[in-house]
Amino acid sequence: MKSIYKEKDLILHGKVLRATPENKLTRIPDDMGTGYIKGYVISPKLRLLVRQYELIEGFVLDRGLSEEEANFVMIAFHNVYYAKADMKNKPLQPSVLGRSLPSLQVSTAGFNYEFFPANKKINSIVITVHKDYLKELLDLKTDNGLLETITSSDQSFLFEELISPQIQDVADEIVTADPAKELQNLYYKIKAEELIYLLFVELLKRQDTALQNLNVADVKKVYEVKDKILSNIDTPPILTELVKLSGMSESKLKRLFKQIFGNSIYNYYQSVRMKEAAYLLKEEKLAVSEVGYRLGFSNLSHFTRLFETHHGIKPKKFRGRMKSNI
Repeated sequence: MKSIYKEKDLILHGKVLRATPENKLTRIPDDMGTGYIKGYVISPKLRLLVRQYELIEGFVLDRGLSEEEANFVMIAFHNVYYAKADMKNKPLQPSVLGRSLPSLQVSTAGFNYEFFPANKKINSIVITVHKDYLKELLDLKTDNGLLETITSSDQSFLFEELISPQIQDVADEIVTADPAKELQNLYYKIKAEELIYLLFVELLKRQDTALQNLNVADVKKVYEVKDKILSNIDTPPILTELVKLSGMSESKLKRLFKQIFGNSIYNYYQSVRMKEAAYLLKEEKLAVSEVGYRLGFSNLSHFTRLFETHHGIKPKKFRGRMKSNI
């Protein structure tokens, strides 16, 4: 498969979808699925791609990145926006998160492969930015190991964060925007840089610790552990089961998990639960007690304290604010 950025072609099962420079929009043929892929080459060092589709058959995308592309950083915002019709039809079970968890990834170009499952709605925004461009944007004045790894190091890396409400707002603006044709590049440049800024706001919350070089096999195993955690978020993960699933030692799994996700396994689990709690309160308008029950809390006071720790506001007050904004 070819890089959609370089060739503006995407090959699926031997078929080529061509995006013309005039509209930069590729529609998925009816016999392959529904939806579209839209790309913008903002500059030689900054590119943006919007993907929203559902495929009849799954496939693996090989981005086919060249040696020159190794100087680029991939930033992907997954499941960051939803069509209104999809929001109305979303199931209420905690397992709704699973692979649809809104998250962002920043990685070296070395992780070239991405799996797109069949019969699953895919929505994402992908930014490809040259390391030199990032250095100019960040204009680092102090030493920070994580930022230096992303902008300068030859070390392979992959970091993932949960999506913040601010990122979701910008993503929605990108997807729904209809900028003047003459100002299109300027608009998407501003929005791409805004997403980059919000990404680094999240990454700067991490502790500056030593980073271990990653390989594809270990990354796959860590993501299997993540999927296991998300498969049933009303039940705390059992570390011994996760270690067995990973095939790693406990210390290695803990180290790599925290490096990729910026949190310990248990704290990550709790963060996801609180993200889901906010979603159920805001989007599904559920009562606080019902949300706590669905997420496995037998003690409502414990749920309230944990929610306030993560969101800075009690769930009852959070729900009241959401109702008043309707």
